Amino acid sequence: MGTAPLEPVAAAPLVAPAAWRHIALISDLHLGAQAPRTTQAFLSWLAGAARQADALFILGDLFEAWVGDDLLEPAARAVAPADAACAQDVASALRGYTDTGRALFIQHGNRDFLLGERFAQATGGQLLPDPTVLTLQSQRLLLTHGDQLCLADTAYQQFRAMVRNPQWQQQVLAQPLAARVKQAQAMRAASQAAQARPETWADADPLEARRWLTETGCTWMIHGHTHRPREHWEGSQLRQVLSDWDLDAAHGARARAEVLWLEASDPTLRASRRNLA
Repeated sequence: MGTAPLEPVAAAPLVAPAAWRHIALISDLHLGAQAPRTTQAFLSWLAGAARQADALFILGDLFEAWVGDDLLEPAARAVAPADAACAQDVASALRGYTDTGRALFIQHGNRDFLLGERFAQATGGQLLPDPTVLTLQSQRLLLTHGDQLCLADTAYQQFRAMVRNPQWQQQVLAQPLAARVKQAQAMRAASQAAQARPETWADADPLEARRWLTETGCTWMIHGHTHRPREHWEGSQLRQVLSDWDLDAAHGARARAEVLWLEASDPTLRASRRNLA
């Protein structure tokens, strides 16, 4: 049997306003009640250094789990007090950021794929299609969470196809909040068990990444998901991998909370990484 043809890469376009001089990109914060230090660091950063940026791009997995936008309702605190409190604090802080006139874009990750328009409206942000081509200072940047590039993880790709199905999502969101919270807890436990076996971690496929860049006419890709921050150069093509955030790790683990900053400096873009840890 022959190999099935690969799906064409369909990327949404986004053109940055000429006034943008600095943008910040982050991913894989995994915020939640289980990560109080990381969450507090993010809230403090939003109220401070993040405001040096004209726009903030969150490329997936802002939350460890997102069971529905009804977490933002006051009544949710009676059902899931810790998760609802965190969700509402983060949404309020993001609204404080956008209320200053700054732009906010959020991609879905493999943990928070149920983030919806209500969350976007509450924060003043915009849900960003995956992938998106951002044109900034005449440079075309391909932005993606990165999970679609992990082709070797076939079990996850099957799971992704299921949970991104609108019909499946509607069925899940029709369940009571308490039931969804229990499901998320079970999925989180299974994920933590898998993460304890590093040999099962899949990395982004470099050939697939190269195909995405070629088909979209880009030479620069920025993504997260793999928790393996570095710069991959393939000739003239750059794949820049974002760091995850974790300030709640067990003793001895490396604390990390890294932001990728892009500065528009005619006629080029300058990139730098800043670690809050």
